Amino acid sequence: MRPNMRQIEAFNAVMRCGSVTQAAEQMFISQPAVSKLLKSFEESCGFALFTKVGGRLLPTAEARSLMIETDTLEAGFARIENTARAIRQMERGDISAMAYPALSLRALPLFAARFLRDRPNVRLSLHTRNSADIAGAMLTRMADFGISMVPSNDHGVICRPFAEISLVVALPAHHPLAGLHGPVDLRELRRDRLITLSHEDRSQQIVLETMSRAGVSMESNLEAQMADTACSLVSQGCGVALVPQLASIGWGPDKVVFRPLVQQPKLVMWLLLSAYDTPSQMVQTLISVIRRGVLDIEAGFAI
Repeated sequence: MRPNMRQIEAFNAVMRCGSVTQAAEQMFISQPAVSKLLKSFEESCGFALFTKVGGRLLPTAEARSLMIETDTLEAGFARIENTARAIRQMERGDISAMAYPALSLRALPLFAARFLRDRPNVRLSLHTRNSADIAGAMLTRMADFGISMVPSNDHGVICRPFAEISLVVALPAHHPLAGLHGPVDLRELRRDRLITLSHEDRSQQIVLETMSRAGVSMESNLEAQMADTACSLVSQGCGVALVPQLASIGWGPDKVVFRPLVQQPKLVMWLLLSAYDTPSQMVQTLISVIRRGVLDIEAGFAI
């Protein structure tokens, strides 16, 4: 019969304590139970582990040799239990996340910090990719999940709506509308220069459609590849920009003022997962933290 872990624990306890009584106290079981475990362990080993001398148990030479291995085994088993507990309680593990720039540059680090606050042993990798490239990266399993502005029809990718976000107007701090309350109507911005985003950016298409429906035309001879760059130009007084509300994070009102729009243009964010892997509980928790953070920011711009 092969020895089991409980027998090994009893053997190690007696070897450390020097008596069955103290070993029983350490293991929170009765003395007869410890004696039974020791007897079973001896039978499994096929040789005597202890001899009785003057009412005391003395380990044999074989027992001392054996404990070198059993002590290592018990320590390893304890590490396995601790690791399993840490994984179960989402305290340990590796996560890799990928997102488009407007989310990953400012908002995602903020949400990730909230997630990591009570998880110092979690290793997190954050990657920035253009939305059009995220699906391809998920196919090669470069990340546990991706958040994109572009949906994917790839068979190897599970694509789900993640959140709906608004576009807001970024105004220089000295702009006449910066100190007013309430949403801004696009028609109030006719005389301003519009800092546009790259045509590759999904939000730019929404901006053009929204302006067309509102019958608004604006001078736009300045283009930025990313929303954060557009906000930097706004802070220097180069014009105004329509950016996702996530781009508002980290800017003080002395630099850029963000206001909701009467027209309320919306964008859909998409969650991309590998069709071949099931996300861990820890990954799902991080996704929930990010979604909650996005929705909280969205609520701050509600009209």
